Amino acid sequence: MTNSAGTVQVLHCAETIKGGVATYLRELLVCQARDFGGGSVAVVVPESQVSELPVPPGVLVITFPDKCGRAINAMQLGLAVARFVRRHQPRVVHAHSTYAGAVVRPLLAAMGMASRVVYCPHGWAWDRGMGPMAFKLTQCVERVLARMGGKVVCISEHERHSALEAGLNPEQLHVVLNGVAEKAPAPQGMEPAWPQGRKRLLFVGRFDRQKGVDLFCAALRELGDEAYGVLAGDFVLNDAQMFDLPGNAESVGWINSARLQTLFNSADVLVMPSRWEGFGLTAAEAMRAGVPVLASRVGGLPEVVAHGETGLLVEPGDVSAIVDAVRRHTADEWRTMGSAGRDRFERMFTMERVHTQLRGLYAIQSDCISPMSCAR
Repeated sequence: MTNSAGTVQVLHCAETIKGGVATYLRELLVCQARDFGGGSVAVVVPESQVSELPVPPGVLVITFPDKCGRAINAMQLGLAVARFVRRHQPRVVHAHSTYAGAVVRPLLAAMGMASRVVYCPHGWAWDRGMGPMAFKLTQCVERVLARMGGKVVCISEHERHSALEAGLNPEQLHVVLNGVAEKAPAPQGMEPAWPQGRKRLLFVGRFDRQKGVDLFCAALRELGDEAYGVLAGDFVLNDAQMFDLPGNAESVGWINSARLQTLFNSADVLVMPSRWEGFGLTAAEAMRAGVPVLASRVGGLPEVVAHGETGLLVEPGDVSAIVDAVRRHTADEWRTMGSAGRDRFERMFTMERVHTQLRGLYAIQSDCISPMSCAR
């Protein structure tokens, strides 16, 4: 993957990596560092979030200051990427999420390198419950940016369909379903003090409107002594007043992947009451652990969760449907769905498959990267 001069082949960049993007990058970088060779892969991430992304040996890490608002942070990202690109001339620049895509594509177009961009929105901005004017504006901006060149990675068929409806060029769109490492991290830490005789419900993610943390808590209140909930995550931005934690729940905050595995291993069901979701990477993590998923029928989640087989899908915002699903199914039924989820994960959602598909896409972008073989 490296050339004779040791050129960096792939540069990843993101304005923020909290949550799913960090998980995605962390596990993708392991595959790329292994197959592309030392010094061939680099990543530009926010200074305050670098601890979220432990990288394998040989991956270059560049940080940028991110103490201001997101617009200023995005400008700092652009400056860091520009400096790196001028110095190292990477063959592919892989931009993650909306802000990085908005900065990197015009930047590389101005540098005459637009064709080197691979952009993954990790969920389109217009799918996030915005008003009609903002909806039209974000679609217009994405159309303009896409015309500058490069390829667009869609993390689900839903995301590709949404892009086509927005008027993006179908030839630029490539579906690469999300994935995680086939082997889960070794569990770490103690299990929560789950009360005896209650169904164990797990919520993982930001405590915000998108992830539906308020809906999860509302369902727990209605379930009362029938269930107990553990929430792994925390508030972001100004969402702290969004809900009150019910008495039959506890919050453990943001935790690392090893501690999260302990929660998966002890939970009966992962609940994902999202209002919108480009894919739903946490669902794949749960399925890897053999945990069934109770999720909203939105975005890419129906592509991940096979209704009635690996979990259940309910209409978004329907607290009563969540409560009914928890009450209606026995522990044995949930375990059967969890086992089927593990099989589905192995077939469809491993990071090795993501890596193979991206390697092929990178080869389209640069004839210096072979889709079939890489220098080691």
